[in-house]
Amino acid sequence: MSEFKYACPVCGQHIKCDSSHSGSVMECPTCFQNITVPQAPATDDPKFILTGTTAGKRRFPAVPVTPGPAAPPAKGSWVAGTTFVFLLCAAVAAVFVFRGTIFEPAPAGTNAVNTANPVGAPSNPAPGNPTAAALGYRVDAGEVVFVFEPAAFGVDIAADAPVHVAGNFNRWLDANDGTIHPAPAWQMQRVADHRYELHKQLADFHQRPQWEFKFVVNLNQWIEIPATALNRTAGQPVNLTLTIPDKTGGVPN
Repeated sequence: MSEFKYACPVCGQHIKCDSSHSGSVMECPTCFQNITVPQAPATDDPKFILTGTTAGKRRFPAVPVTPGPAAPPAKGSWVAGTTFVFLLCAAVAAVFVFRGTIFEPAPAGTNAVNTANPVGAPSNPAPGNPTAAALGYRVDAGEVVFVFEPAAFGVDIAADAPVHVAGNFNRWLDANDGTIHPAPAWQMQRVADHRYELHKQLADFHQRPQWEFKFVVNLNQWIEIPATALNRTAGQPVNLTLTIPDKTGGVPN
């Protein structure tokens, strides 16, 4: 038996488990989503991060409500309330104490993948000129050309493996169930032995000056962003930033 890591499909938290748990249902320690553990990967390459699938509706922590005027509590209700508070505190303490064995926090420079909405609010790009040596795309003659070269990301993929572009411009290829779905309109074309491209109209991206995106292989393997990429986001999760020139051709600050 061996250990491997996979990503929660809701919040992107990296979770480590033993291969013997493949196919079982676990609870994400961050968002409390029930997750079906994926099959252990055939490769040990840490660049490939598998994504689990949701196994039920997301459970939200209870929010205390200040009661209004009400009838006196029934006999024994204070015992049940005290027991509930005690159990809740014990559960929180257990997660805190054993967090190192339950899951492994994403180290600096890696990405915790979230297939539902990996970014939330747009995060700030890494310092530097966002158009200089931008990784993963180019803007050319009224088009945004997404470019994926496996060698530039330090990975090697099969020639027939499908590669998609996922970002907050296409809801990260999510269909509201936490699962990545095929999208022919966002599948890249293999234009050379080690190069994939996808051409999109620049006008389709003018709703905002910056977007975030990643490449996903086989609809379940998110490609990690190299630490040398000048257009990687500064916070977590780590994605690539697509900067859209304004109508004068300038780059937004």
